[in-house]
Amino acid sequence: MYVGRVVIIGRSDGRPFIGYRLSSRSFPNRMAVTKFDSVRIVPKDAKDLSKSPYISYSCIKVIGDYAVATNGSHTEPIAEKIELGYPPRDAIALTLLAMDYERDQYKTPRIAGVIDKNGKGCLGIVQSDGINVKEFKLEEEAFFIATYEKTDFEPLYTNVKGSTATEIAKFMYELEFENPVCAAAALWDGEFKTSAYNVMGNK
Repeated sequence: MYVGRVVIIGRSDGRPFIGYRLSSRSFPNRMAVTKFDSVRIVPKDAKDLSKSPYISYSCIKVIGDYAVATNGSHTEPIAEKIELGYPPRDAIALTLLAMDYERDQYKTPRIAGVIDKNGKGCLGIVQSDGINVKEFKLEEEAFFIATYEKTDFEPLYTNVKGSTATEIAKFMYELEFENPVCAAAALWDGEFKTSAYNVMGNK
């Protein structure tokens, strides 16, 4: 099944995490790059940027005790609102409402997630026909949202395995959804630590 982009919130070994997986049919020639407190999706060939404004963006951003993950340019506005003191649910809802779905040929939904150091999380999606945002108090389970097919908030029916952000990103990359490109994660370990997982020779 092809579900496009995926945001997951949950716990691994009792520690909160947030993850992002990029799956793509149109622009698979991309990778995830970690930089300080964020992870960015970038094309391997800069010429691809002229073909779509949506293919490069920060997919994960850490703001103190919070971590944000999205499939587009709405990462920073959500992070900025949280930094200003907005509750994560409000930060996601206001940003998705303002920016709406992507104006590409697929009307790609914008998806987003936020997790805090205590394991309280939030997921959101805005599609061409509406917006939905929900809070989660996470124990050991994980929940996810995707841009296609899996557009309702669903539990991930497999235990997330990983003691580092890199291991969680790898776990996400290996989920049985089609056309994986790369993945990224942020895991709480006294602070949110980020990592990316790329496979050399992704096509």
